[in-house]
Amino acid sequence: MDAISKEVSALESHLGLPSGFYDALLAEDDWSFVIKLSALFEAASGQALGAKLQHPEIENELSYLEQSKKISLITKLNIIKKDQSTFLIKLSELRNKLVHNISEVTFDFDVFTSKFDKSAKRSFANVYGHGIHENFTVDDVSLNRTDFTVENPKMAMWITAQEILACLHAYMLTLQVALTLEKLMKLVKS
Repeated sequence: MDAISKEVSALESHLGLPSGFYDALLAEDDWSFVIKLSALFEAASGQALGAKLQHPEIENELSYLEQSKKISLITKLNIIKKDQSTFLIKLSELRNKLVHNISEVTFDFDVFTSKFDKSAKRSFANVYGHGIHENFTVDDVSLNRTDFTVENPKMAMWITAQEILACLHAYMLTLQVALTLEKLMKLVKS
């Protein structure tokens, strides 16, 4: 298991999710994938805010904040980077579009991306595929981020989301270690 997968697995455990929850998202239909991925980020964002504010006891209250507010806070507090924030904002907007119109329950990425012109494809790839290299090779086949993301939107989003989730968990873990060291230093000085 690579380092990013380990971070996501640890985050699953921290959030009380069943082991393998994140990997299982790929097997979901497109509508369920977006809804569950968004819910995962809502929970992780609340946890990251609680850790940053050094008050885990308010994580429950933070969970009721609108996701747009959580994204704004975790961005302003430098918990995530701007491109990660953009991904979360766009994911939240897509989630809202799907949730607030029941006819979207049959949402399909292939249909969604088939309507894109060249500019829309590039924009979509820059947001949802920012975790993918601009150019890469798989099994001696050269690929680029835009084509890969538009042709494999769920996989591209999953890869990008995995990177952001790993960063969130690593951030929380780093804060936890720093707080522990701070407490130890106070004990040593006493």
